Amino acid sequence: MIDVRGVKQKVVVGAAVAALLAGGSVAAVSATGQSSPRKHARGHRGLHRGHARELAAAAGYLGISTEQLSAQLSTGKTLAQIAGASAGKSASGLTEALIAARKAQLSAAAAKLSQRVAAEVNRPGGPAGAALGARRRLSDAARLTALFSAPARPGSIAANYLSVSPVLLQAQLRSGRTLAQVADATAGKSKAGLIDALVAAKRSRLATATAAGRLTQARQSKRAAGLDKRMSALVQRQFAGAGSP
Repeated sequence: MIDVRGVKQKVVVGAAVAALLAGGSVAAVSATGQSSPRKHARGHRGLHRGHARELAAAAGYLGISTEQLSAQLSTGKTLAQIAGASAGKSASGLTEALIAARKAQLSAAAAKLSQRVAAEVNRPGGPAGAALGARRRLSDAARLTALFSAPARPGSIAANYLSVSPVLLQAQLRSGRTLAQVADATAGKSKAGLIDALVAAKRSRLATATAAGRLTQARQSKRAAGLDKRMSALVQRQFAGAGSP
């Protein structure tokens, strides 16, 4: 039997959280890019998920890149100050742009609400099934983070090949797109070119390790075997849900 009261409570709580998030966009205009260690620890996961989207929306309104906006915020400026110093822009205009972006996100989430609730009440295993899904999302989030954990990691190499920032590329992967799709949608780039870049970078690292004596020739050959197949699988992998609520 479906717990109608429980489902209604979850919907009400979800609406309340959505309202708070919408208000957060307005408050962000007056906040600097810095935060206290305590606040950072408390809100790390939420900031990690929404930072790229909020930054992209603000940068889009201001007509600058996310890297340029991040650089200005790192000096202690607020979004309001940056908007006020930008020709033809204003703090109120930026606020409206951020609210519009957040409303669009909430509308997209609301459109999927019925489907998500139906999936929850019909999920085999009940709460245990939900816990398994949460662990799977955490696993995807961990893998996506590891993909960009260092300049020599595949995610960072892909961002360099595609001429985009790692932050923006991660945001696209979280939205459900694959590296292959991003590459094919980028002018002058392709899935095949991306695979070649990833394989070449990996082979170069293996050769360097072998030359330095950190890797035997046999182990280099073993690790190099099947690189094309592994990189092809990587660029077609979806990380949808990584870091999602």
